[in-house]
Amino acid sequence: MGHYIVRIRTGTWSWLRDLQQLYDLDVFSKTAKRLNDHLFEIQGLLSDEQIENLSRKGYQIEIIAAAEEIAKERTKERGEEYL
Repeated sequence: MGHYIVRIRTGTWSWLRDLQQLYDLDVFSKTAKRLNDHLFEIQGLLSDEQIENLSRKGYQIEIIAAAEEIAKERTKERGEEYL
């Protein structure tokens, strides 16, 4: 099962807030923003199953990147710093 950095969008601020309070998801609260009167967004780290569940509940999910790939890139960058 993979994990992904995602962008989550919904039509109400309360639905956005529910992501952490009700579903206890790993969302990045500092990325929460209001795009317009009826669209709110936050980024987070979700599993395949969590993405599927939120999609069924009406959340819009956009996968930004596979978390494993980001981890590999950062490890490589850090290794190059010490060469």
